[in-house]
Order: sequence, then structure tokens, then C-alpha cells
Amino acid sequence: MPSIVFRYIFKNILVFFTGVVFVIVFVVFMVQFTQIFTYAMNYGADMLWVMQMMLYLLPDILTLSIPIAVQISILMVLTNMSQQGEVMALRAAGFSFFEIAKPLFVFSLILTFILIYFSGWLSPQGRHKVESAREDIASKISRINIKPKTFIDIGDWDLFAENVNDKGRILEQVHLSKKNDDSALSTKINASFGKVTMNSQAITLILNKGQMQRLDAKDPRKIITAQFMIYKIAIPLVQQSTKDRRLKSNELTTPQIIEALKDKNLSAKKRADYQPEIMFRLTLSISPLIFFLLSCPFSFVITKKAGRAGAMVASLGFIFGYFGLLYLGSSLSEKTTNPILAFNIPLLPVLVGLIVGLYLWRKKLSN
Repeated sequence: MPSIVFRYIFKNILVFFTGVVFVIVFVVFMVQFTQIFTYAMNYGADMLWVMQMMLYLLPDILTLSIPIAVQISILMVLTNMSQQGEVMALRAAGFSFFEIAKPLFVFSLILTFILIYFSGWLSPQGRHKVESAREDIASKISRINIKPKTFIDIGDWDLFAENVNDKGRILEQVHLSKKNDDSALSTKINASFGKVTMNSQAITLILNKGQMQRLDAKDPRKIITAQFMIYKIAIPLVQQSTKDRRLKSNELTTPQIIEALKDKNLSAKKRADYQPEIMFRLTLSISPLIFFLLSCPFSFVITKKAGRAGAMVASLGFIFGYFGLLYLGSSLSEKTTNPILAFNIPLLPVLVGLIVGLYLWRKKLSN
């Protein structure tokens, strides 16, 4: 294929992709920014901390945005070329559909390698930094902004109140539950009302007319309950270090997960959590190639009949179908007890995409 045609199509897809990915990243960025900003307001973090968290989350945002942008861009580029008669002109000049699609394939392949790096290294590292920073700032509380009907993370405790008044000092229908409690499966405290005070050392909750429940860690059948008129609890502003906390599977890089899976002493629960995570990342990473395989033959047909509107609808259909199967496969892999199925089910959208894509290419080339 002459280099001038290759560069022209490659430039078109790059321009469309840049615009689409910018819009998607901006939308997702604002959603994440709202959540991080609210968290920062609750715990007294400054704007620099918020922007740092958003920088850590950027690889994760790009990992989800790039496949969507690729799908939309391929269909829109081919639709635009078809409506302007460029596809017909190239066909008349002797170029095959494979040759026209070659720049799009190269572009999708490049993005696949980028996604492998992002999903396997940068995104997990970013999530790890965000989770560590969130726990660190929660363990060094400088301010608590208690809102009604909102769960508030206070060190090792989650606080919830139906009603809040007097500038957050008086609480009604209070629910307090403890996290990371080694001596019990759960510890819950419910009270009709309470009062919050705070000094430089601790946050003190004085609860009235309530009940405490503890579920024994050694024997879940044993439940300890106690009624109280007044219950006072002081939560230190500086909790224990979060460096030794248990990392989630999506906070580990792919090499770390592979290394962990080599451990014969790894629990079945952890193994069932780690294996689908690897396949989830792989499926997400090769999605540009699957979208290329689906979009090219489909666009050569739909652009003649439906134009840009039809191309956009088709893009959304492919996107929702692929990601729907991806999350369905991940959900099923967590529930199945068969290790082979658990490992391979997340590849369901890849398998379906290959079958449908090859069928569309065969049908198009046979016409």
C-alpha cells in the first residue's frame, strides 16, 4: 500500500481518536474529581492533594477510555471516508479492503501494547497510591464533615447518622461499625442519638440509648449484645500505619500477581481473586484489536445506508456488548468453583468478538 495513502488514513484515525478520547477522559475525570474532592473536603485535605490523586488515577481513566475511543474513531473515520467517496475511489484504484484497513489495524495494535502496559503496570500502581493516600489521610484526621445519611470513614470506624444538626455536633439515629477488627467478625453500635466532640488528640462520640453487637471471630454463631444508656468512644486522630494493609488485586501489577500465583501456599480465595484479574486486564488490553475486527467490515456496509448516526449507534452497541460481556465474565469467574473456568471466563468477549468479527469479514469479502 503506498505510504501516502497509509499516512492519510493513519492521520485521520489519529485526529478522530484524539478528539474522542479527550471528551471521554474529561467526562470520567470530572466524575472522579467530584468524588475525590468530596473525600478531601471531609478530611481536610488541600487542593494539591486532590490534583495529585487525579494524576494517579489518570492511567486508570485512560485504560477505560482508550478502547471506547478506538471503537468510535474507526467507525467514524470509515463513515467519513465513505460519505466523501474516498473508499470508492481507493477501491477503484485497486486497493483491497485489507489494504484500506491496514492503517487502522496498525493503530489498534499500537494501542493494544499501550493498554497492556497501562493495565498491567501504571493503573495498578496508580490505584495503590490513591488507596494508600486515602487511608493515610483518613488515619490523620484534621477535620470531620458529618452529613446526614452519608457514611463517613473515621479511622477504623464507619459512621452513619440519619439526621445531623448544630453544625454536625448532634446526631440522631447513629450507626457505627468497626473495620479491621481481628477479635470479631463485626462490631456494630446503634444509638438513638449522640454528640460529637473533637480535640487535637481524638474524636469523641457520646452515644445515648443504644445497643452494641459483636460477632465472635472464632465462632460466628456467638453474638454478644449489650444495651446501654450512655456509650463513650474516643477515636484517635492518628491511627496505625497503613503500609501493612492488605492490597486488593487491582492494586497489584501483573508481574506481582503472577509471582503471587506461583506460591503454592496461596489461599484458594486469593487465587480465585487474582486469576480473573489477569484475564480481565488482558481482555481489556486487546479490545482495540477486537473492535477493529468488528468495525471495519461492519462500517463498509452500514455507512452506505445509515451514515454517521448509524455508525454512532453501532459503536455504542459494540461498546456495550463488549464491556457487558467483560463484566459478566468477571462476575461469573468469581462465583464458579472450577479453576479452569474461573481463569478463562473473562475471555468471553474476546471469543464472541472473534467469532462475530470473522463472520463479518467473510461475509463482506464474499460479496
